[in-house]
Amino acid sequence: MTNDPGPLNEQLMRSFGALSKGLRQWVRSHMGAEPGMTIGRAGVLLGLLERNEPVSMTALGTAQDLTPRAMTVLISGLEKEGLVRRTRHPGDGRVALVSLTPAGRAIAAQRLLPAGKQAAALFGELSDYDRAELLRLLTEVLKHLKLHGIDTPIRLIGAGGGRDQPGTARYRAR
Repeated sequence: MTNDPGPLNEQLMRSFGALSKGLRQWVRSHMGAEPGMTIGRAGVLLGLLERNEPVSMTALGTAQDLTPRAMTVLISGLEKEGLVRRTRHPGDGRVALVSLTPAGRAIAAQRLLPAGKQAAALFGELSDYDRAELLRLLTEVLKHLKLHGIDTPIRLIGAGGGRDQPGTARYRAR
């Protein structure tokens, strides 16, 4: 293995950039006709659905890799639409807790979850071997990022107590 940034390394970076952009476009195209829905807004709603309890804006923003200002803007918009509600933490009034309203829960569960599964079906076009190999390689890249002090808002969870096992791991948002 080499740390020498050569043409192949540069091509890999360009390819990952193009892949990232393409996947965002793919996901947006599968979010349906939900007015004003963005990947960020969908991520917040799905993050709240997964937790199924009020979450501090700080914790939710960290999991979504959003700045406090971006989180405030997202939550304010979702709150105006009646999809989330903000309350104060009972033990610390400085902490804002966010939870889904019934309307927000319905959109997340009935529209966004199925849209996410439909978007993830893109990977079903790859063979089982290619999917397992891609997951293995992405796991390696994530491990190297972590070694360099970059922690991603995604963790790998595999069968058998959360150990990474090729072909059995799946992504899950924190």
